[in-house]
Amino acid sequence: MSAYVRLAIFVTCIAVLAGCSRERRDWQSAQTADTIEAYGDFLARHGDSPLATQAEARVKQLGEERDWQQAATADTLEAYQAYLRQHPESKWAEEARIRVENFSLAGATPGAPAAPGPAAPPAASPEATAPPVVASPAVTAPPAANVPPAQAARPFGHGIQLGAFSTEAKARAEWERVARAHGSVLAGLAPAVVAMKSGGSTLYRLRAATPDEAKSRSLCEALRAKGQACVVVLPVEK
Repeated sequence: MSAYVRLAIFVTCIAVLAGCSRERRDWQSAQTADTIEAYGDFLARHGDSPLATQAEARVKQLGEERDWQQAATADTLEAYQAYLRQHPESKWAEEARIRVENFSLAGATPGAPAAPGPAAPPAASPEATAPPVVASPAVTAPPAANVPPAQAARPFGHGIQLGAFSTEAKARAEWERVARAHGSVLAGLAPAVVAMKSGGSTLYRLRAATPDEAKSRSLCEALRAKGQACVVVLPVEK
């Protein structure tokens, strides 16, 4: 092997080592900064690096975190809907859907802040998805009856909805709270948990059946007057 070839090999090795060292240094800098911009700079310089996949994943995570913080700070129906359009499968998607759902309960309009309520943050989905329903013995006094676990049952007819929750346990606890606070209004009503798929998660709607639309509206008016979120539920048309 000639001296020239050996020199060329040596120079190539030095260049490779220098490149690896620079890549590792840039990666450490990106991790230290831990920002979308820092990882973006790394990808611009080392797009073919084995670390590029990690950088892209972190950019996505940071983007979801940023957008969720913005939506939560704005705390409007439109902000949560926009977040869901951008990140329908993110770790905060279920929370966003629950907040959207409870905006409808509070009678909020796009751009208006959510009314504080007992329910966990809201999420939305059309009523026409005919979810499964479960009812328990009627409540006749402030002490609340337990709400049985949601399971497949008959389609829901006229009624009222008091909240949307991420778990059945939260729905049951909310019925007990509302019944203690407004037992005179809820007298004779039977609680029901409606489980509904939304995105990749399940929402649990807390409802109570009524004989007709007029009764549903009068009950919701009475509950809203006491500061309790309530929405009228109508039968799903076939």
